Amino acid sequence: MAEFICTFLKQSGDLLNILGMIGIALLTVLIPVAVAIFNDKKEFEDLDKNVILDHVVRARYFLVYLTLIYMPLILWAGSSQTLRLFELILWGIGIYLVATVLSRSYNWLKGNKFPLRFQYLRGLTNPKDSTEAWRSVWESDVKALNVPNELEFFKTFSETVDKLIKNDEREP
Repeated sequence: MAEFICTFLKQSGDLLNILGMIGIALLTVLIPVAVAIFNDKKEFEDLDKNVILDHVVRARYFLVYLTLIYMPLILWAGSSQTLRLFELILWGIGIYLVATVLSRSYNWLKGNKFPLRFQYLRGLTNPKDSTEAWRSVWESDVKALNVPNELEFFKTFSETVDKLIKNDEREP
């Protein structure tokens, strides 16, 4: 099997172009999806912006995804056959990660957004993000919430306040 892969890598002069085009195609599809996600102005705007960046797109890691896709292609010409196989694996991981961003984006646009919102609010540690997110929740139109979601927001908020009180390090 390894011999077949090495032979394929030796004979595939256009493979580099094909791999690059696949990466470009995924990123090209991601652009209108990102525009659609961020132009979706509804309730919980600030909260949703943070959820999208941290849980849907995972913007913190996006440069790593791009590096996994394009660094192997940059190093390809000077690499041995064995290293090319490793670079091909890294490229595949990068493509998979960008495809998962597209999948999560689709689920965000078409699915129920509340479970991700609750997950984000429960995991907040940054006080600035916390204030901004909760303000977005409490300033939202009550009509946008159904009773179970409103109760879940309240429960999550109560747990957050209890956690802050328990971890309060100020002098009594």
